[in-house]
Amino acid sequence: MKSNFNDNKLTGSMISSPLFRRFLMTIVMVMLTFTLAFYFLAVPYLKKLVYSLEEKAIQTNLQNIHKLIQANSLAIEAYKESVTSAHKRQLKNITLFMETYLKNKYEQVQAGIITKEEAKKNALQALGAFRYGKNDYVWVADYRGFYIAHPDPRMNRQDFSKVRDVFGNYVITPLIQQTMEKGEGYHSFWWQRMENDLPAEKLTYAKLFPQWEWVIGTEVYLDELESEIILRREKMIEELRQILKNISIAETGYMYVFDSWRNIIIHPDAELENTDMSSWKNPVTGNLLSDDLIAATHREENKVAYKWNQSDDKDNYIYDKIDWVTHVDDFDWYLAASVYTGELNKSSIFLRNRIILMAVAGVILSIIVISLLISRLLDPIRRLSHVAGQVEAGDLSARSDVKGRDEIGFLASAFNSMIAQLRDVIQGLDHKVLERTKALNQTNEELTSTVGKMEQYNREVTQLNRLAEKLNTCNSLNGVYQVIAESLSELFQQASGILYMCSTDSDNDSGFKPVITWGWHVYPDSEHLLHKCRSLVEEKVVIVDLADESVSSCEHIRADLPWISICMPLLVRNEKLGMINLIYDGELKPREKEHMFQNWQRLATNAADYLAMSLANMKLREKLQYLSVRDGLTGLFNRRYMEETLEREVVQAERSKRPVGVIMADVDFFKQLNDTYGHKAGDIVLIELAKLLVNITRKGDVVCRYGGEEFLIILPGASVEQIIQRAEIIRDKVENELKVLHNNELLRITVSLGAAAYPDHGSSPDDVLKAADNALYRAKEQGRNMAISSHLI
Repeated sequence: MKSNFNDNKLTGSMISSPLFRRFLMTIVMVMLTFTLAFYFLAVPYLKKLVYSLEEKAIQTNLQNIHKLIQANSLAIEAYKESVTSAHKRQLKNITLFMETYLKNKYEQVQAGIITKEEAKKNALQALGAFRYGKNDYVWVADYRGFYIAHPDPRMNRQDFSKVRDVFGNYVITPLIQQTMEKGEGYHSFWWQRMENDLPAEKLTYAKLFPQWEWVIGTEVYLDELESEIILRREKMIEELRQILKNISIAETGYMYVFDSWRNIIIHPDAELENTDMSSWKNPVTGNLLSDDLIAATHREENKVAYKWNQSDDKDNYIYDKIDWVTHVDDFDWYLAASVYTGELNKSSIFLRNRIILMAVAGVILSIIVISLLISRLLDPIRRLSHVAGQVEAGDLSARSDVKGRDEIGFLASAFNSMIAQLRDVIQGLDHKVLERTKALNQTNEELTSTVGKMEQYNREVTQLNRLAEKLNTCNSLNGVYQVIAESLSELFQQASGILYMCSTDSDNDSGFKPVITWGWHVYPDSEHLLHKCRSLVEEKVVIVDLADESVSSCEHIRADLPWISICMPLLVRNEKLGMINLIYDGELKPREKEHMFQNWQRLATNAADYLAMSLANMKLREKLQYLSVRDGLTGLFNRRYMEETLEREVVQAERSKRPVGVIMADVDFFKQLNDTYGHKAGDIVLIELAKLLVNITRKGDVVCRYGGEEFLIILPGASVEQIIQRAEIIRDKVENELKVLHNNELLRITVSLGAAAYPDHGSSPDDVLKAADNALYRAKEQGRNMAISSHLI
């Protein structure tokens, strides 16, 4: 009966075991309690945290766009001030030039050369015929506001002391009052051009000529400046529209801009742009939505919550929505970010559901695993219990079939031994102790080896991190090369190395040449082809034992000595940047060689990835530096680089007491060439002219594209005589040697040049540039295709 009972216990399912159920229920209850506690404590906090992060990200985008708009506003304002200042300088220079002319006439009268009436008559004729710029002119008025000389027949010989413009401002009276008080002055008013009746703003400058009780002045229209400002603002709006379109807020959130007149300027829905939103109401407060949005900019939290419709439910304004608003003072705009509240909560809801799913899956998986572990733990006990029942029934031949090195296995072995002979027991125990000791020793050796490998790996990771830090501090490719040499000599001790860099084209027919070496080995200074190196062809680290004659080596490696060669390709996104070759001089045992090869393979692969990325980043940085100072069409230095270079050369020239020459060149009839042959032909002319200028200038000269069809050459150390000679050589070379063929037609190109030198023609870079520009203007005025120095004006 007892034996049958034990048989039933053995053949029954594991879940029928009381011990199994006790263990399982206790562990399951602990896990469920922990899971529920984690859910109720962590989920509310995570929900609040995710919502806060979403809101902070939206406000960050809002602030960044606000700063971007402010920066554009400052740029437009700076441009306006710069152009206005340039106009004022031009007006003043022209007026001073005319004043000098009148003083010359006055001195002729004082010397008795001509009469006063003849001098006035000649002066008025000359001033009336003088033109500059876009048909701009000079005028003369008396102290009463009567125009004595004016090219506009509507104003010439007319009393304008009480004439006002379209906005009610006096035309000339305030200006005469300023000149009477201060000797000179600026004034602006609106007037029609001589060729049409549309009024435009004019800026005028006048100066007192008391000898004849005259006021002389000149004017310029500012409508082109306003048009350019409007174009720049429209361009800024279009760029801002593209930026806002690419900013995503949750799923359907967006950013938009409206002005103080409630007109929508930018909106992701093109149909809403340039529409009036002043009639839209906030369903929550009943106020105008635009009023609530504007009012929010004066509050600390700067947001408005309201109900709104959705694209798939446009008739129901029941969906919660939040707008964050900020005011852009410069344009009187309002920048807003809009998003549905439900979308902000979707991330936290998704996270909550994922936590629930993971918790349920974890609990189920844990129950299964624990059940299997408990079953595995209790199964030997059940079988041992069955054998004990057989022994209790008198079957001394019964033996436990439970095996293992754990406590249960030991108990089963001991139980079997109890019913065996004493000698068998002693022999069995000695045998088990011996096997256990051997297993522990083997395990200890494996653990020691593993610890050694981990310590070596940690050292390598630390060295690679230091290598990355050093590479990040480099400012040039040469600096990167030096860091590579120093760091690899530490990573791969007792090894010599060489760094090869590939040519610009990384195809198989291109070459790679050495840039830096280190260590005891002397490498040949020769270039090799890419397809001759296995590591660059196979795009992986290649380790070769040169003592093994059956293994072929690359042509850049000496194969006549028993060395070990490591080739590390430097690759970034399938681009071959270069290759590093390391040479070890030493013999290794076969087992040691296999171990070292594995370590070198891993370390070389990791180091190559670090170095390739750093080299690629540095090459990109140097390329960007090159593009920042070069003109995109001609490849010459741009205007910004020219200004910095001229400023630097003038400072050095002032210190060393030597001159600095400047030649300004302008292509003659370039607009006519563009209109006749097209802008592509004009671009070809500019490119070919740039090549010619580079080829015929000295090594130390700086050739720049000044703007449009204008070029500027800086000649350090060149005197006035030298720059005149160089300008004439350039003019002759362009006229006789510059051959531009367009559509089988040979284009004849000539240039006009103006030359000036520091300090002969100016004490500052701006003065020298102005002198060269005036000389260029005189060359254009006298017929073009000539070179004129500033001292001849």
